[in-house]
Amino acid sequence: MYSLSQKKIVVDSKRKFLYNKKSIVLNLRKEGKMKKSLIQFITIIPLAFLLCLIFSCQQEGEQVAEEAKPAVDVEADIAAINELWPQYAAAVTAGDMDLWISLWTDDGIQMPPDTPARIGKEQIRVAMQSSFDLYQWKMTINNEEVRVAGDWAFFRGTYTFTMTPKEEGKTIKGTGKYLTILERQVDGSWKIAIDCFNYNSPPSEK
Repeated sequence: MYSLSQKKIVVDSKRKFLYNKKSIVLNLRKEGKMKKSLIQFITIIPLAFLLCLIFSCQQEGEQVAEEAKPAVDVEADIAAINELWPQYAAAVTAGDMDLWISLWTDDGIQMPPDTPARIGKEQIRVAMQSSFDLYQWKMTINNEEVRVAGDWAFFRGTYTFTMTPKEEGKTIKGTGKYLTILERQVDGSWKIAIDCFNYNSPPSEK
């Protein structure tokens, strides 16, 4: 049997043991949290650095791409576009279907008056072939405005024409207006993408 003093010593020892054990557990938990925080911190630093590096490279890439773009010379574009309509009028007057149709994009759209739109170069050729075959044309075009927006441009103006039958018949004359959309090609040239036109009044016999 323990004496009272011995029991007190045992109890105090147990208390000290439990306190020390609790302290150790708390310290281990604190150390665990600190290690976890340290691991998270160590993980975040390279991730943040990587993100900054990616963002910086992206900006540099965009800047290089922007600098690599050829300088846009609007005046040169307008000059090239203004050369298109004389070719158009000359091809019609000469009855040269091959030259005339070469001025269109493959998926070009022609929107003449009083008829559905013709879609695609071949459909336009078929629709216009008889007109080239049966009539001697004379056409003048007066381009009044050109605007360029990147690889697209539009221009509008007026035109006059006469159609004289190659066989027999009276000459037909007319005047009208147009609004045309052009698309820049890979080689830098401009071609007709959409052409919409109508008459100022019904064409009449001369």
